[in-house]
Amino acid sequence: MSTVISFDDVSKTFEAKSGDVHAVRNVCLDIEAGEIFGVIGWSGAGKSTLVRLINGLEPVTSGEVTVLDSTISGLSERRLRPIRPEIGMIFQQFNLFTSKSVAENIAYPLRLAGWDRAKRRARVTELLQFVGLTDKARSYPEQLSGGQKQRVGIARALASGPKILLADECTSALDPETTREVLNLLRRINDELGLTIVLITHEMDIVKHLCDRVAVMERGEVVEQGSVYDIFASPTHSTTRRFVATSLRDTPTDATLRALAASHPGGRLVTVAVREERGSSAEISNLVGGTDGVSGALVYGGITDVGQRPIGSLTYSLTGDDERVDRLVTQLHAVTDVVEHLPEDVAASAEDLTPTPSDASVVDGTDPQTDEREAGR
Repeated sequence: MSTVISFDDVSKTFEAKSGDVHAVRNVCLDIEAGEIFGVIGWSGAGKSTLVRLINGLEPVTSGEVTVLDSTISGLSERRLRPIRPEIGMIFQQFNLFTSKSVAENIAYPLRLAGWDRAKRRARVTELLQFVGLTDKARSYPEQLSGGQKQRVGIARALASGPKILLADECTSALDPETTREVLNLLRRINDELGLTIVLITHEMDIVKHLCDRVAVMERGEVVEQGSVYDIFASPTHSTTRRFVATSLRDTPTDATLRALAASHPGGRLVTVAVREERGSSAEISNLVGGTDGVSGALVYGGITDVGQRPIGSLTYSLTGDDERVDRLVTQLHAVTDVVEHLPEDVAASAEDLTPTPSDASVVDGTDPQTDEREAGR
């Protein structure tokens, strides 16, 4: 596959009265033709600024952005104009003209591009059919549901026949069922039209459902990137691990571990990773269930699929004499990643919840540092 979007040491800084804001810092990134590429980060991570650098809505401060073999960083608005029809954009809040009908909203970029009326009508009819809104051509935005509005936005973004589609938090205003419908439509656009899609989101479930690769942003930097499966299977950065945890929810929290230890006294708690390449659920189950003198109770966990490949973890309570349990744990280590939750570690996590004098602000609702700042005003 060829590279259609490239960031080469790109930074974007905004000037503010309180000081410079470094929204994007030294980003190096290549996005390949025909893939769905996710960019994920918490609010303020710089992901929306990054996507606006792709179509030149924001100029770069330093570095080079290349789109479809054209270096767009530093181009004037006049020279950007012929490139922009190749890049469609979908917005979080739909950005529809309330005074225009559905058909008129979709036709708007075609009017700007100088298409004649007959060609505009034919293209609008084609797009309405594609997004499933043929019966809404004469309706107005206020008469539509959120999902229908976003489908109008998608049709408008496709109007000029772009090669790249930018989707900036395009499902954030939608309910879960409608979100799934919009994501399925984006997948269909990718499959049937071959468009490269750049998806900006703060939800790892969306990345898991739709994307081929993903970049994780934190404070303007890309802290980790790779295939979605690899990111889920082996996250290395703390921000990535937090995002993965919000989606998989397959490992017990400290509170859950304490509850499990209390309900399975005498058992050793171990969490084992389930992956496609090593540690299949069948292999793990055979080991746990086939070890003489050891009883293994499955007490927590979950397995899902990412790109039709299994991923997750299982937590067992193992009981038996120490030597046999040790042997089983060693065998599990040989086939997959294993985390042993030792009794002293579980007890320590409980002690960590006991307030200390320095934690008094958490208990009584005061913040000594805030009090100092208030007193100093």
